[in-house]
Amino acid sequence: MSKDLNLLRLLIILAEEKQTVLAAKRMNLSQPTISIMLKKLRDQFDDPLFIRDKNNLVPTRKCTQILSSLPDIFIQLDKLYSDNTKWDISELSGELHLILSSPLIPTLGVHLIKKLTSLAPELTVQCSHWSLSTPQQLELNALHFGITYLPMETNKTLMEQEIGSDEFALVVRKDHPLKEATVEALLPYPICISIIPGVTGPSKAEKLIRHFKLKKKISLRTGDISLMTNLMKESDYIGIMPRSLQASIGDNFRFLPLPQELVPRGYQRKIAFFCHQTNRKQPLTEWLIRESKEILSQICP
Repeated sequence: MSKDLNLLRLLIILAEEKQTVLAAKRMNLSQPTISIMLKKLRDQFDDPLFIRDKNNLVPTRKCTQILSSLPDIFIQLDKLYSDNTKWDISELSGELHLILSSPLIPTLGVHLIKKLTSLAPELTVQCSHWSLSTPQQLELNALHFGITYLPMETNKTLMEQEIGSDEFALVVRKDHPLKEATVEALLPYPICISIIPGVTGPSKAEKLIRHFKLKKKISLRTGDISLMTNLMKESDYIGIMPRSLQASIGDNFRFLPLPQELVPRGYQRKIAFFCHQTNRKQPLTEWLIRESKEILSQICP
């Protein structure tokens, strides 16, 4: 039986969409055509490939194994056709979606989008905040790219590459009564934490407070940096946020290292770039990673 490599792309789309109706819509084909293609795939691999569970298609074990190898196969196939084509960023057009952890938007996001739209004036960038649903968005959309702090739970459909790191610190208004960053000095004041969207449960700071059995609770968790800065500006709130924000939130605040009893001096939180595996070796992906590394090296020295 002859093998049709084009059918393998359907396998990926069915795994992402989980319904033949949605796969047909995405491929601009009729549902009967998708059913015929799926039957050919099942015959080729001598396996049902997908089992229906209520309204969704669930891949079989063999299908899961096949899917894990397909990104590398298609990257190599795409490379055969792209090696002789010179990539020019100025020719980019249409839309590109960047999804960033909220503390990274006013820092990395500003610099990256400024350079990207300057070099590619016909491109529209849509920038949004990283959320619990972001990994799924990246899995389903090839032109979605994400950047956030690690650890982040994803699956093999996504490429993850470290691009830098950031240090978290205490932040207070300039005339705040706090003079030294010790555990005892922090206890009288309310604390707000810059959370990393997509990470569920208590923050690292809260886990440390519990570990050391300190009689202290976190008053606020938020991904809204402006809320934090306004609270710190108008009250005795102490913030815990990335040091990379120091330049962007203005000169009205002081940054202090976290107490060494809680966090070892120089502790860094890794930052990673995420995209669909099929984009791993694409020129745009490589450009975004390279520029993001360069920007982070400057704002997170």
